Amino acid sequence: MKYTTKTADVDSIRGGLRYIHGISSAHICWMTLFLYLYLLSPYFDLRVAVLHGGMLSIALLLGAHPAISLKAVQQVPLLVTFIGLCLFCLYNLTVFIFYTEVFATTFLTYMIQVALYILLGYVLALSLMIKSLDMDQVLTLCFKLVVFIVFVNSMIILIEYNFPPFRHFIESMLYQPENSNIDYLTREFRLRGMASGGAANLSLFHGTVLILLQALYVKKKIGFLYFVTASVTIFTSLLFIGRTGIVVAIIGITLFHVLNFVFSKEKLSFRRFLLYITIAGIVMAVPPVFAFLFPENVLSYSISFLYQGIEGVQQEGTTAALARMVNIPNEWPKLLFGVGVHSGDFSLQRSVDLGYMRMFTALGIPVAIAFYFFVAFLGKSVYSVTHYKSFWIVFMIIMFIAEYKEPFIFKGYSARLMWLIIGVGLCYRYSSLQSNCNKTASDYAQ
Repeated sequence: MKYTTKTADVDSIRGGLRYIHGISSAHICWMTLFLYLYLLSPYFDLRVAVLHGGMLSIALLLGAHPAISLKAVQQVPLLVTFIGLCLFCLYNLTVFIFYTEVFATTFLTYMIQVALYILLGYVLALSLMIKSLDMDQVLTLCFKLVVFIVFVNSMIILIEYNFPPFRHFIESMLYQPENSNIDYLTREFRLRGMASGGAANLSLFHGTVLILLQALYVKKKIGFLYFVTASVTIFTSLLFIGRTGIVVAIIGITLFHVLNFVFSKEKLSFRRFLLYITIAGIVMAVPPVFAFLFPENVLSYSISFLYQGIEGVQQEGTTAALARMVNIPNEWPKLLFGVGVHSGDFSLQRSVDLGYMRMFTALGIPVAIAFYFFVAFLGKSVYSVTHYKSFWIVFMIIMFIAEYKEPFIFKGYSARLMWLIIGVGLCYRYSSLQSNCNKTASDYAQ
C-alpha cells in the first residue's frame, strides 16, 4: 500500500477504545492486551509454574497472524536488517575465538531479542496495513494504547502505596526472583505495578510516556482533561518507581517543545498556549501539593535533589558512581577489538552498568560505534515516514543518553517500544518506496 501523508482521520480514536478504519473494539482490546504483555512483560506466578507475559505476547501476535508472519520474514528490508544484526553477532563470536578466557552469550541474546522485537513491529504493521491504515494512524493507535497502559499501571502503583493490602494482592500475582535486589513487597519507595520490575527501567519508560503525552496532545489526538489527568498520575507514580524518569521527563519535554516549535508551521495557537500554561502551573504546584500529600522521606528520596540544581545532582550520587565505572585500559588491542563479553569491564573481573562500556567490551570501540550508527540508521526509517518527528527525535536522544546508565537500547520497556516502532517504520518506509518505484515503472511502460 502506498504511504499517504493524510492523517486527519486519525482523530477518530480521540476518545479512546472506539471504532477506527475497520478495527473493532474487540481488536483494539486485543492490541491493548498484546502491548501490555509485550511492553511491561510481567512474570505471572501460577504457583506451579511462571508464565512469562513477554513470551505470551509473542505467541499472541505471531499465532494470530501466521500467514502475515511468514510473509514478513521474506521481506527484503527485514532480511537486510537481520543480516546486519548477524554480522555484529559474527564479529562478537570471532572475538571469542581469539579471546577465550570467558565465554558469555549476553550480547548474542540481546541481538536475538532485538531481531524478534523488530519482527513483531513488522508483523503488526503488515496486519494493520491490510486494513488501510497508514504509518501515522498505526503509531497514533499504538501510542494511545501505550499511554493508556502506563496510565493504568501508574494508578495501580499509587493505590499500592496508599493501600498495602492491594499491594500484597498485586505482588501475589507476580513472580519475585530469589536473586532480585529489590523486594517489591516490602521496599517502601520501589513499586512496579503490574510490570516485571521497577527501578530505573520502569522509571525511564514512565518518563518517556510523559513526553509522548505532549506529542499526542499537540497533535489533537487526546483531550485536555485526559492529558492533564494522565500526566499528573504518571508523574506522581515516579515518586515510587525511581528518579530517572523525572529527569528524563524534564529534559525530554523541554527538548520536545523546542523541536516541535521549530518544526511546526503554526507557531502560536490557543491549544499550544494552554499547554504551556498548564505545564508551568503543574511545575509550580508540584512542591506545595506534594509536600501536603506525601511525607518528607518520600520527597527527599525522589525529587528534593532537583531543587538544589547541579549541587543536588552531585549529592544524589548516581552520576559520580557511573563515572567511576568508566575504565579504559592501556591495551589498544582490547580497545580496538573488545574482549567479546558484554560486561563493561575489560579485565573481566566484574560487571558494570554503563551500556556504552558494555558495548566497548563486547565489540571494541570502532565496531560499537558502528553499531550505534546502525541503530540511528534504522531509526531514520521511522523519521522519514511519520509526522511524529519531534517525539521520535527526542525519544532516540533519550535512549542514547540512557545508554550511559545501563544498556537500555537493548533491554527493558523503552527498548521494546523503540524496536517495535522501528519494525513498523521499516515496513512502511520500504513498502512506500517499493510502491513508488512500481508506479514509476508502470508510468514509463505506458
